[in-house]
Amino acid sequence: MNSITEELVLTAIRNLNLARRPEDQLQVSPSAPVFGPGSPLDSMGLVSLIIDIEELLFEKGYQVTLSDERAVSQKRSPFRDVPAMVTYINTLMAEHAS
Repeated sequence: MNSITEELVLTAIRNLNLARRPEDQLQVSPSAPVFGPGSPLDSMGLVSLIIDIEELLFEKGYQVTLSDERAVSQKRSPFRDVPAMVTYINTLMAEHAS
């Protein structure tokens, strides 16, 4: 499931980059930083990215909400980089499936 989730996250980043200036684009890589220090993504951009990921997941048959109290209460943001996002999404999907 990791590779499928990773590809959805990278697709959402590519989609987000289509609307951003070249100097504000996010790196499209399995290890790329997403949100936090050094990232060109602001909070509104993060919300847009999360919504896009949720829509891509929904198209694949998964109804998962990524931005909730659980996400924002973690000491380390699950949105800090692609690996953290993939792990967080897979955890939510596994919980949703059970």
